[in-house]
Amino acid sequence: MKRFLIVLASLFFLSSSIFTTEIQIRAFPGFFIPLNSSFSYALGQTFSLDLIPITVHERDDIYFSTQGSFSFLNGSGLSIPYYEGGLAMGYNYRIIDRLSLSAEAFANFYMVPDVVVGENSYDGLSGLSFGGRLAANYYLSPDFVLSFCCGYKNYLYKPEPFLQTIEAGIGITYNFSKGIFGATNVELSDYETQSLFPIFYSRYDDHEFGSVSFINEEKNDITDVVITLFIESYMSNPVTIAKYDLIKRGQSFSAEFKAFLNENILDLLQTQLATAKIQVSYRSLGKEMTFVQNVDLQTLPRNSMTWEDDRRAAAFVSGRDASAQLFARQIEAIIRNQLDPNIPVNIQYAAAVFAAIKTFGVNYVVDPSSAFTDNVGTNTVDFLQFPYQTLLYHGGDCDDLSILNCSLLQAMGIETAFITVPGHIYMAFDSGVSPDQAGKINRGRTIVYEDKVWIPVEITVMQDTFALALQIGYKEWIKYQDQAALVPISKAWEEYSPVSVPESDAGIKMPEKSEIIKEFKAALKAVR
Repeated sequence: MKRFLIVLASLFFLSSSIFTTEIQIRAFPGFFIPLNSSFSYALGQTFSLDLIPITVHERDDIYFSTQGSFSFLNGSGLSIPYYEGGLAMGYNYRIIDRLSLSAEAFANFYMVPDVVVGENSYDGLSGLSFGGRLAANYYLSPDFVLSFCCGYKNYLYKPEPFLQTIEAGIGITYNFSKGIFGATNVELSDYETQSLFPIFYSRYDDHEFGSVSFINEEKNDITDVVITLFIESYMSNPVTIAKYDLIKRGQSFSAEFKAFLNENILDLLQTQLATAKIQVSYRSLGKEMTFVQNVDLQTLPRNSMTWEDDRRAAAFVSGRDASAQLFARQIEAIIRNQLDPNIPVNIQYAAAVFAAIKTFGVNYVVDPSSAFTDNVGTNTVDFLQFPYQTLLYHGGDCDDLSILNCSLLQAMGIETAFITVPGHIYMAFDSGVSPDQAGKINRGRTIVYEDKVWIPVEITVMQDTFALALQIGYKEWIKYQDQAALVPISKAWEEYSPVSVPESDAGIKMPEKSEIIKEFKAALKAVR
């Protein structure tokens, strides 16, 4: 048993370390007809251990073998054993997927031992033999082959050959590489991955974040091809990303990375590499085969985003953000009894949000390493804050303040929008009045879009007055009207779903009620 394990280990080493090398063993019992001999026939068994290091014309093989056999010569009332061992070299020509023809030449050392039959004894002899063999091979599977063999062998001896034979037999071949070691010949030809953005984790279910290509290097067509993807860090189960009924020999096939990622990815606070396991399962000549390839995926921190599409920032706008929701509810409670019946309710709540943020001490802070001005329209990674973070840090840049204001108003049930102008992003809110009333509010400084009347607010002046914020917001829209864009958050959410994180319940403490009411009343003067 120990020797057997050593042999298996050696075969595994050879099959894994030699490029394209396969290992197989053949066994073929044979029936031999002696030529010009007193013996009538011989029966024997040959074993061959083959090394296949070379493939030509894509699926033809050149192989080298070490062979051994034992046989019995029969005739004239005698049965004489003899043994052989030697080397062979052959060529296997694959005609179709399941059929090949092979030819090999061999040279052996043979030995006939001393034999005693009754009162007679026969001296043994030894020498060299050589010959050739032809075979027709039928592939039952990639690892089992049935063969019909025929050949010629000459046993050299002086002054004349000891024996010449022709042979025929049926043999079986077992390919260790394809069988025990499961070697496959599907090869990775190319792959491309994109960085994963945790904020868009739900989007990856139907939007690709990479692709992979394979080529069928098997010596036959393959069927029932299934490609699966599994990212252990962010998935519960593998997902099928492509299926093919048939892939021809030498044909390429591919798949796009799409998967339902779980919320664990939102825990990521720094860039990490995740391993994606890509598995190709298929049938080769009826046998199930599996090829596995691992690739690395760069996963960015959860606050990361790029600005190829301005709508992406809507994923950070969430009325479900616990801190934003609590902040908004308390604002509503504080000013509920302070509302002016002559001013549209949405405008008053927008003024109240401005007043509360100002009183809370949220400031506009330019991040020189992560600014909308520098990153807009590029794939440069920007850092955006969730609403609770802007409240917790008491500051943020233009995109952070836009996200916070939109989240607070959305939590109140008021629809909001992003406004983008060259180098800047700010926000607008739905005034709640009909388009025919647009000229009667905010001194006519409104934007009518999709049957809604929007009021722009410049959020970078949060520590100034609501009147100034409205004035500058509309002025910027007019200045860049040909280049400005208004993106309703609800529309952006159709592409980029909002995300909130568990720790958004940060325990934000509200400013004094009286201070908020004071600022709120001052803000209302701008819209009366």
